[in-house]
Amino acid sequence: MAQPNSRDLEAFLTVAEELSFRRAAERLFLDQSALSRRVQNLEETLGYQLVFRTTREVMLTEAGRVFYEEVRPAMNALLRAGEVAKKASEGKTGRLKLGYMSFAATEAMPDAVHAFANLYPEVALELSYQRTQAQKIALSRGEIDAGYMLGPFDNPQYDKLEIASEQLMAVVPMEHWLSTRSTVTLADLAESKLILGSLDQWDFFRLLIDDIFSTAGLEIQVAYEPSNTLGILGLVGRGLGVSVYTEGLMRFQPQRVMFKPIVDCSTEIETLLCWNRSNQSSALKNFVRVAKANLK
Repeated sequence: MAQPNSRDLEAFLTVAEELSFRRAAERLFLDQSALSRRVQNLEETLGYQLVFRTTREVMLTEAGRVFYEEVRPAMNALLRAGEVAKKASEGKTGRLKLGYMSFAATEAMPDAVHAFANLYPEVALELSYQRTQAQKIALSRGEIDAGYMLGPFDNPQYDKLEIASEQLMAVVPMEHWLSTRSTVTLADLAESKLILGSLDQWDFFRLLIDDIFSTAGLEIQVAYEPSNTLGILGLVGRGLGVSVYTEGLMRFQPQRVMFKPIVDCSTEIETLLCWNRSNQSSALKNFVRVAKANLK
C-alpha cells in the first residue's frame, strides 16, 4: 500500500478537529476545493472513507475516528521532533564541554558562561578544570569542545580567540618586608621563599616563571608547591612566602595579601579560548560569539 503524504495527513487532521471544511481551509490557508482534494487523496491511498460530508455537517466515519486517534499523537511527535531538531541546528539545545585553567576561572570563563546561559538556557554546559597541556590533548581527542588555556598556541588545526593579556604581579603577605615597597624586582623575589603552583598542575606557567628568573640570572628557592590558586593564596596569606600571579586576581581583593608590580618583568600572560576548526557544533559557534562579545 502506498504511504500517505504529510500534506494529505495534515488536511485530514485539521478537518477532523474542526469538523468543518471551511474552518479547516482557513486554518491551512487553502481554498476548500484544494482541501477536499487532499482528503480524497488520503482516502484513495488508504482505500477507505474517513470523512462523511453532507450539506449541513461533517462527520468522521468510524475508520476516520480510529485513524485520527492513531495518527494525531504520531504527528505531534513528528512536529516536536522537527522543532527540537531545528533548535539543535541553531545551537539552542545540546551539550557543550569547556575546559579551563586557573587564570580563566576567576573572570573570563564565568563571565562568558553567565552571558551564554542567559541567551541559551537549554544548552547543557559541562565545565572541566584542566591545565593547558591537558586541554590541548582533550581538544585533539574531542573530549572538550573548547578550552580556556595559556598562550601562545599556534596550530593550523585550531582557531583561537585572545581573551586577556595580563601583567605578572608579586603576591606578598601583609607583614612581609616587601609589603612597604611600591614596586619590587625579580631579585627581591629571588631573595624570598617562593610559593608556586606545582609543575604537574601549572606546567606551562611554572616553566615560564622558571625561565623568567633564569633569564635574569637569578636562582629561586621554592618553599611550597600547592596545586591550586586557593592553596597559593592561603600559604602566602600565612606569611610562608611570596608568589607571582596575574594581575586579574587583584580584582577579587583576597585578604592578608598585597600585590606589587614587578618593575623589571615585562612578560604578559595570554589567555586564549581555543577550539578545533573541524568542530561544526552550532552551540560552540554561539559560545565563541558570546565570548567575543563579552570581552572587556
